[in-house]
Amino acid sequence: MTSNELFNKVIVHMGDTWRIVAVGAQRDGNTYCHMASTHLGRQQKNGWMPAQIGDWVDSEVLKAAK
Repeated sequence: MTSNELFNKVIVHMGDTWRIVAVGAQRDGNTYCHMASTHLGRQQKNGWMPAQIGDWVDSEVLKAAK
């Protein structure tokens, strides 16, 4: 899958629901993704700021993303 196809897809990773913000390198059946939580975060003066992480995600999980 290309990074454009994965942009804004939602996956479950480490027991939480994440929206894919960006996709990076692929290695050994995994893809490095920058993700923003769909419900974890905090309210700031300038609005809602979701928690964000970068982690390796199994490519098969990304293929099944909604």
